[in-house]
Amino acid sequence: MKNSLTYLVAFVQKISLVFFIYTICRLIFFLANYTSLKEDTTIQEFFYGIRFDFVAIAFLFSPFVLLALLPIPNKENSIYKIATRIIFNIANILSISANLMDSGYFIFSQKRSTADIFEFLGTGNDLFSLLPSYLIDYWYLFATALVLIIGSDYLYKKIDSKVVNIPFSVKTFSSQLIFFLIGISLTFIGFRGGLQLKPLDIINAANYGSAKSIPVVLNTPFSIIKTVLNEPLIETTYFDDKTLFSLYNPELKIAPNHNPTKQNVVIFILESFAKEYVGFYNHGKGYTPFLDSLMQSSYVFTNAYSNGTRSIESLPSIYAGIPPLITTPYVISNFSANQIDALPSVLNKNGYNTSFYHGGENGTMGFDNFCATAGVSNYYGKNEYPDYGKYENESWGIPDEPYLQYVSSELNKKNSPFFSTIFTLSSHHPYTVPIEYKSIFKDGELPIHKTIRYTDFALKQFFEKVKKFKWYSNTLFIFTSDHSSEALSPIYSTVIGRNAIPMFIFDPSGKLKGTNQKYAQHTDITPTLLHILGIKASLFSFGNDILSTEKNYFVGYTGTYFYLAENNKALYFDGKITTGFFDYPADSLLKNNLIYSHQNDSTKLKMEMKIKAIIQQYYQRLKSNTTSLTAKK
Repeated sequence: MKNSLTYLVAFVQKISLVFFIYTICRLIFFLANYTSLKEDTTIQEFFYGIRFDFVAIAFLFSPFVLLALLPIPNKENSIYKIATRIIFNIANILSISANLMDSGYFIFSQKRSTADIFEFLGTGNDLFSLLPSYLIDYWYLFATALVLIIGSDYLYKKIDSKVVNIPFSVKTFSSQLIFFLIGISLTFIGFRGGLQLKPLDIINAANYGSAKSIPVVLNTPFSIIKTVLNEPLIETTYFDDKTLFSLYNPELKIAPNHNPTKQNVVIFILESFAKEYVGFYNHGKGYTPFLDSLMQSSYVFTNAYSNGTRSIESLPSIYAGIPPLITTPYVISNFSANQIDALPSVLNKNGYNTSFYHGGENGTMGFDNFCATAGVSNYYGKNEYPDYGKYENESWGIPDEPYLQYVSSELNKKNSPFFSTIFTLSSHHPYTVPIEYKSIFKDGELPIHKTIRYTDFALKQFFEKVKKFKWYSNTLFIFTSDHSSEALSPIYSTVIGRNAIPMFIFDPSGKLKGTNQKYAQHTDITPTLLHILGIKASLFSFGNDILSTEKNYFVGYTGTYFYLAENNKALYFDGKITTGFFDYPADSLLKNNLIYSHQNDSTKLKMEMKIKAIIQQYYQRLKSNTTSLTAKK
C-alpha cells in the first residue's frame, strides 16, 4: 500500500504541475495584455480561473489519467513510462501553445479564441503569410512556451524518478483500482466543471469577474473545447411571434421621398482604424491629418461602432445587416449560404456596376466567397494587381499607397453609376510601411500608429488623383473601419468603447454635411445609403436608416454575453438574465453597475425585452434561412 501511495503522490504532483502551468499561462496572458486588463482584474480572477482550468485539463489530460492510473502490473516498464510521458507532453504542449498564442492574439480579437480559429486560419493563405511576422514580433511568447514545455518535462521526469518499483499483488491491484475509479470519477466531474445541474460553459465566466476580466478567468483550451462541443446555434424562444415582431422587426422598408440620384458610391473600409486614432474625434490629437480635413466637409457620425472585432466579421454587417451574434464568423459558419439582402445585390438591380478591392491574398478572410454571395460582380485581390510580383514577399499584401493609386485608375474606367468597396490593409499587423517611407512617418505611442499615418497619406494621394476625374463630383465616399484596435485611453478600452470607430460620408458636391450624434453601427450603412441614393427597397437587416430613424441602437456580442446601447444606457445580457446596466456614455468607463439599484427600471426592462427579441429574431432567422425578403418573392 505504501508503494502504491508513492505512485499516487507522483501522479498528483504531475497533475498539480499542469494546474501550475495553466496559472503561469494565465499570468503571462494578463501581463501581455496588461494595458487592457489592469483596471478590472484582481487576484480573484486567477483563483476562479482554476475551475475553468479543471475542465480543460480533464478533457486534454484524460488519456494520461486513464493510462497513468490503470491498475496493471509492470508500470515501471520503460515502454509504459515513455508512452505515459509522451501522452502527458502532447496535452501539455497543446495547452501551453493555445494559451500563449492567445496572449499575443487577444490584442486583436479582444476575446479568448474559440473553435472557429481553425476555420479562420484555414481561410486563404493568411496563416502562412503572416506566421513569420508573428514569430518575430512575439518571439518572447514562443521562447516562453519553449521554456515552459522543456521545464515541465524536466519536472515530470524528476517526479517520475522518485517512483519505486511496485510488486504487483492483489493488495496493490485493489489499491490501484480504487485510485483509478477515483481518478476517472474526478475526470468526469472535470468534464462538467463541477456537480452543478448544467456543465460549466463560457458564459459562466461572467459570474466570476467583470465584463473586461472574463478573458482572464477563462483559458483558451476551455474556450476551444466548449465551442467544438456545443451547437453553434441554439433554439432561443423568449416570445411568441406576435410579441416578438412588436418588440423588434428586422424587415425594413426603405421608402425615400426623392427620385434615385444615380450617384456613384465608394466605401472605404479602413483596416483597424480606431476612433482613438482620428484627430477629428479627439480634439485634434490623432494620426490622420488628411481624414481630419476631409471630415470638416463631411457628414460625420460621432457615435459610431463596429458590430464585430475582426475583419472577417465586417462585410456581413456592412453589406447585409447581419452582425456577429454567434461565436463563429458568419462568413465561415454553417449559415454562409443563406439567402441575404445585400447592398451590392440591391445596387446591381438598380443598374450599378459593383466591385470589391483588397490588396491582400485572394481568398483571405473569405472575402471573395462572401462578395459572390452578396452580389459583387467583380472581386479584385492581390492576384489582379498588375505588378503584384514586386510585393510577393510582403507578409500581408500590396501596401496602401500603390494599391490605392491602382484602384483610382481602375475606377476611372468604370461606367457610372458604379459601386465599389476598397478595403485597406497596411494598418494590419505586422504594421510595416514601404522602405521608402520608413523615415517619413514617425512612430507613435503604439506600433500601429505609424501605419495609420501611412494609410492616411495614401488616402490623400488617392483623392489628389480622383478629384480630377469627371465622376468625382457625383460620387459618395463612405468611410468606416472594419474594427477598432489597441487603445491607450481607458474610454476606448471598455466593452463598448473598444468598438468605437470612425464613420462618415464625404459628398464632394457639398450637399451632405454636418454631424449626427445618434448611435451608428455597421449594420446601419446599407439602409442609410439606400435612403440617400433614393432607392426603394425591402430588405432584411439588423440595422436602420440613421437619417430617418428617431432613435438608434448598437448591439454586439463578446462570445460570452450580448450588449445593447440605447437611450443613454448600456445593458449586458448573458442569454438568460441581465448582468449589467449602466449610464452610457455618462459612465464612459462602465464602472458603476446599476443592475441592483435599478432592478425594476422601466428603461432596463424595455432594453432587456429588445435584446431578447433581437437574439430570437437573429437565431431563428439564421437557422430557418429566412434572412432575405427578396427571396420570398
